[in-house]
Amino acid sequence: MRKLRLIILLIIFALVLFGCDTNSTPNDLVAPNLIGTKNIIHYIGSADTDYLEGISAEDSTDGDVTSLIIVDDDEVDLTAVGIYNLTYIASDKDGNKNSVTIQLTVIDLEQNQSPDYLNIFYINDLHGSILEDDDDDQMGLSKIANVLSYENTISPSNTLFIAGGDILQGSLLSNYFNGSSTMDIINNMQLEAFTIGNHEFDWEIDIITNFRDPNSDSLQVDFPLLGANIFLDGTTTRPTNIDAYTIIDKGDLKIGVIGVVGLGLEDTIATSKITGYYFDDPVYWTAHYAEYLRDVEEVDVVLAVIHDNDRGYNQAMGNLTGNQRIDAVFNGHSHSTYVQYITRTGARMPVIQSGSNGTSLGKVTLEFNDMRQVSNAFAENLTEISDARLRETNKSIDALIETYVTQIQPLLEDEIIVSGGYMSTTSLTYYMAELIRLASDSDIGFHNSGGTRAPLNSGEKITIATLYQIFPFDNKIKTVYLSGAEINEFKDSDYGKYYSTRVNNMIFEDDQFYKAATNDYVFDSTRNPFVYGTDIDDTGILVRDILETVLRNQKAAGYDSFLISNPIVLGQISSLEIALYLPKKNSYSSFLSM
Repeated sequence: MRKLRLIILLIIFALVLFGCDTNSTPNDLVAPNLIGTKNIIHYIGSADTDYLEGISAEDSTDGDVTSLIIVDDDEVDLTAVGIYNLTYIASDKDGNKNSVTIQLTVIDLEQNQSPDYLNIFYINDLHGSILEDDDDDQMGLSKIANVLSYENTISPSNTLFIAGGDILQGSLLSNYFNGSSTMDIINNMQLEAFTIGNHEFDWEIDIITNFRDPNSDSLQVDFPLLGANIFLDGTTTRPTNIDAYTIIDKGDLKIGVIGVVGLGLEDTIATSKITGYYFDDPVYWTAHYAEYLRDVEEVDVVLAVIHDNDRGYNQAMGNLTGNQRIDAVFNGHSHSTYVQYITRTGARMPVIQSGSNGTSLGKVTLEFNDMRQVSNAFAENLTEISDARLRETNKSIDALIETYVTQIQPLLEDEIIVSGGYMSTTSLTYYMAELIRLASDSDIGFHNSGGTRAPLNSGEKITIATLYQIFPFDNKIKTVYLSGAEINEFKDSDYGKYYSTRVNNMIFEDDQFYKAATNDYVFDSTRNPFVYGTDIDDTGILVRDILETVLRNQKAAGYDSFLISNPIVLGQISSLEIALYLPKKNSYSSFLSM
């Protein structure tokens, strides 16, 4: 103890001897705050931009240290169009530093007055894929917005952004808001034309057209909805707020965009949603409006957007000449990714389709001669691999997306159960046929392959959002009594091959009647036998809700993961005495490993 006291006394003596103040405070370690930094636009030929205008720096100890700000503009060239990084560095007297990097965009206004080329960016069949999904190569709208923001900033008169249909329906983040979330985002991405697709009818077309009706309570968008060949039954009158074409000015260039839906695609829409409308010949109406746009509106360029993958239409567009001439064609519907060219007199005509769910960003470049005629054309589908800008997100679009994500965060993230193995869309279609049959207590249940849109991966966390990816459509179960002959004929067809029966290898006698169930899309089609049966019943049960119930019940029953070979439990798990189990192999058992 004496030794310890001695050591302490010696330390105090040394501090006093050498003038150290034991009560002094440590040096300031907090960096100053930079205030007022924001992105800058500079126009070539104008006076040099004052980088420090409106910029200040405050330090908690030293106060105003604005005079100590250093600007690093080594990368900036105010004479060349581009987007450059500009860095502000603020220091205090103790050497603490804080830096902020902004973007300085250099624009040539004279170049944008008479564009000698046009870049047309294109998406089709987005199906509400707002968010990035690495598993499915979905880039997400924020990454696509990063490219569009860059192009619209440095060369607005050379940049056009259009969409080719089936944009809204297909994800929880879009469906939950009846498409308004997606519409809000693409509106902020400066979309300039939206062609109607078949799935725009899924919620009834009024839900979509209300986005252009200022008298409705819906979000309002700046871009038009196009459908030149969409008419009310028995007329050539288009539904309110659907236009045949739009005219877009880029500098002194006038561009006409015509939108049409593929012939016969009414059959891909639930009967209850398409009743009262029809799609007329897209070739006729495209040619008709192309001629009108060139003759009357005096446009320089005509683009045709068709929600379909129709080679006959594409070739017909390539054959049009004179004032009906089409400069580029944009396809959709089949979720394909391709670029084609149709050779003709003069510049070739590009044809493009850009996948689905935001896996590609289409780009068509048209070059012009002095007469504002297309002299050459190129097309490509951009991905994260081919364009580095698609690897980065746009901050303003990120913030907008987050406002919608926040509202439904639990539905996006809360885990119901984990997938116990890989399940293909085919096996899930058979599984849903079984759930439809069980939920309606029918002799046979059907589901269609088009109603199942995604597989399940092994170990995948299943959320409500996952269920929307697999079964995005709000289909309800309907039941009816059909003769065995009608059932046999339908289940032996390609359209009726996904089914489950009450008894394995069940025989349906031609002259006997049986209870059949399916989703309302299949049920309501006049091509199928259901609407002609007896004792039709709309149960009101959503097919997606049945699967959710089964998953939750399997978890509550003690299963660690979901497998379609697990017992199926419907109703409340607390009522196991009335629960329906599946102890036998079913008609879909051979497909479980697909």
